[in-house]
Amino acid sequence: MNEKLYEELYQLKSIMKNDPTFKALEEIDKELNSNEEVMRLSYQKEMAIVAYEDALNHYGKNSKELQKAQQNLAECKLKLDNHSLVKRYYLALSKVREMDRKINHELFDDFQKKEDNK
Repeated sequence: MNEKLYEELYQLKSIMKNDPTFKALEEIDKELNSNEEVMRLSYQKEMAIVAYEDALNHYGKNSKELQKAQQNLAECKLKLDNHSLVKRYYLALSKVREMDRKINHELFDDFQKKEDNK
């Protein structure tokens, strides 16, 4: 790889890593992974997924057992998604994804257009 390109990519990586948007996501991610309530809600959601998959394998699609498992899963997911820390995380993640989309557009849009015209 061209040495100058490598240096510029390394510089871009450094800029991105130090960007407040990325730093905010990293901080919130640390908070999420150390928050007992979020961990409990996440575990409950995972167990609800297992119970739902189990019900799918053992009961009919219109069974009360499956409907109950589906309802429980929806409630667990809603509780997790409505936690203030999780909301903050999703907001920060959306900002990082938007920045990533813009960077990809700037870096690769010309290449994509050339590829589309072939």
